[in-house]
Amino acid sequence: MITVGFTLIGRGSWSGGESYLRNMLSVIASELHGKVQAKLFLTPEQHSSIGASFDHMLAAPAIVDGRVIGAGLGKRGLIALAGGTDRAFADLITAQGIDVVFEVAQWFGSRFPVPVVSWIPDFQHRRLPHLFPRSAWWRRDLGYRLQTSGNRTIMLSSGDALADCETFYPASRNKTAVVRFAIDLDPGAILARADEARQAYGLPERFFFLPNQFWVHKNHRLVVEALRHINQIGALGSLPPVILSGRTTDPRDPTFFKRLMDLAEINGIGSHFRHLGLIPYDDVVALIGAADYLLNPSHFEGWSTTVEEAKSMGTPMLLSDIPLHREQAPGSLFFAPDSPQALAQCLLEAGQRPRVVRDSVAVLQNRQQMRRRDYAAALLALFENVRGVTQ
Repeated sequence: MITVGFTLIGRGSWSGGESYLRNMLSVIASELHGKVQAKLFLTPEQHSSIGASFDHMLAAPAIVDGRVIGAGLGKRGLIALAGGTDRAFADLITAQGIDVVFEVAQWFGSRFPVPVVSWIPDFQHRRLPHLFPRSAWWRRDLGYRLQTSGNRTIMLSSGDALADCETFYPASRNKTAVVRFAIDLDPGAILARADEARQAYGLPERFFFLPNQFWVHKNHRLVVEALRHINQIGALGSLPPVILSGRTTDPRDPTFFKRLMDLAEINGIGSHFRHLGLIPYDDVVALIGAADYLLNPSHFEGWSTTVEEAKSMGTPMLLSDIPLHREQAPGSLFFAPDSPQALAQCLLEAGQRPRVVRDSVAVLQNRQQMRRRDYAAALLALFENVRGVTQ
């Protein structure tokens, strides 16, 4: 049995990271039961926020300890850099019998007493450097240099990320592992309430759904420009609307959301660019199940959760033509991420087609289970290799 130690990904401020952790712990608790067990280390504040919501996926209730505060971060990270280890966290980890520790945007030290797996979600700062303030770019890049040159295994979510990692950080070669995550959803239960969710939000029977956060690199502006083009040629009235959800704040561009919605109104496409706000996760996945197509125009992704959700429910997809999307969902309809005309053509073609008949729930469930088994096998191989190398 391999015992893996985790801290809260995103430290409570990144919902995508928390969702990623939940999916990983769920796979460990089910598909890897008896082979791997997880222990979660939380700060008192984190525990008061999430309570025991993770405990059913853990080997024991979450360990709540003040030594988790700032582990591998800020001054503690600098101490680990200078002295070789975050001693306070190391003492806590070793006392709990941890075989492998999971590190995300942290630095536990080059001589940490327990083997370390560092998950790097993506290399956006290298691909889209103009979206990062110089100080933020350097903080991220220095952290990645430490991790990729250190004595840890780098876990990546895609072949696309692997290529980036080895290109930008050659020291990582022969120290990487690709683990494509799979989500924990029941397509049958979700599809059963899809129409109810659609009606609850007052949506038409046919619509495109774009549930991305309003971050600049998610490329919502392309959708506005595509709809403006469709309106100019007089075809907007026959097109299903684009429905959106997600957080509206991007610290890199605080006025982005307002400017975007104002642009939609000025161009007379507000009725076809409707934002529902930040809605409950259960409603998000239900609307993915109700939609004609999932739409993702993003300039960059690490491994898209919304694409995984659409795959699990058999929802067709309109995706920006970036390498990651080609890898993750090769059977989708693709458009150039910088061409409003290309997206407009895709929207018009998709909107004129009959609704796609989904595969049966049994088929969807079988495919979902296969993806989870593949995810579990890759995780197990990673943890076995990391522990084996150090024994």
